[in-house]
Amino acid sequence: MFTISVINVAIYGISFILFFYLVASLSYGKLMRIDWKKLFLYITIFSLFGVIGEIFVNTLYNHFFGEYLWEYYLYPVHNGHISKMFIFVWGSLGVYKYLSEIVLTKFNLYTKGRAGAIMSLEAILLELWYNITFFALFGSYIFYYFPDNLGPLSHFSCLQVLPFYFIFGFVVTKLISHQEEAGFSKTLVAFFWFIILTVVFLI
Repeated sequence: MFTISVINVAIYGISFILFFYLVASLSYGKLMRIDWKKLFLYITIFSLFGVIGEIFVNTLYNHFFGEYLWEYYLYPVHNGHISKMFIFVWGSLGVYKYLSEIVLTKFNLYTKGRAGAIMSLEAILLELWYNITFFALFGSYIFYYFPDNLGPLSHFSCLQVLPFYFIFGFVVTKLISHQEEAGFSKTLVAFFWFIILTVVFLI
């Protein structure tokens, strides 16, 4: 087992990003050229809506059902709703989405509607993989889901998050599309990061 530390978690997160890149490049047929502005936009939007969405959804679920849906074990803040290491959770998902859309576009399989619709399935599979691998290496969950409805995979994810990821996929896809049409705004991206860092570290 590896010790949980900021450095080890960073290496873990970066290794996943490199793996996504290699697999996407193999699917694409050659090493993919990265549009760094666009990639940073994906990471920003996913981090923004991931952090705010997690607080909102977990709080809302507790309001209606009397219990929380999950709790972060990895550097938790806000009573475990989110993690200080959010960049390696939501940022990695943003990288994956950016790379997968390039591959899908090459084979004429990408549409905005489809991208939003399959986001729920992609996200739940990725978080299962991400969380289970982390558990195998570090002996702890990144996040622990309280519902027990996925058999042996329970607590690594759960079915209740599917609607959240479904809505998340449509909203994020649409917002990124609008930002691309309007042009990359450094001011807006800086404002998004101000909100993210304020929510995670200051509130």
